[in-house]
Amino acid sequence: MIRFLPPARSNSWFVWYLIYAGIVTIALAFYRFVRLGDEFDAGLLGRFALLALAFSGIVHVCGWLGGRLIWLVSTAGLVIGIYTMFRYASRDMSGWEDLASFLSFMILSAGGFVIGLLAEGANWLYRYLHRPKEE
Repeated sequence: MIRFLPPARSNSWFVWYLIYAGIVTIALAFYRFVRLGDEFDAGLLGRFALLALAFSGIVHVCGWLGGRLIWLVSTAGLVIGIYTMFRYASRDMSGWEDLASFLSFMILSAGGFVIGLLAEGANWLYRYLHRPKEE
């Protein structure tokens, strides 16, 4: 299912971390500066990059430790969050679309991480309960 991910404790996770953070930064910058049409601000771009690095770091440390389901479900939550953010920006919400869309992005991204933790915990519990018995 998720064989394309590097194995636990592989140095490849660092490369994935940087690429992932770059993609998230580009998506956030595209949303703000292109979709919403705001003037470019290097300080805001730097904050987007820090947010992307923090989120990517959390997800990829979990992957490096062996939590591949956390990575997969968190990424799905992030993608859904970005999609929802772009959708909200297309609605006429009298100036609140920026805040509402960013909050939806953050909630869905965090929710994906929490669901990933639950899925990883359930997977661990299943493997623990169904391991071969030693006699």
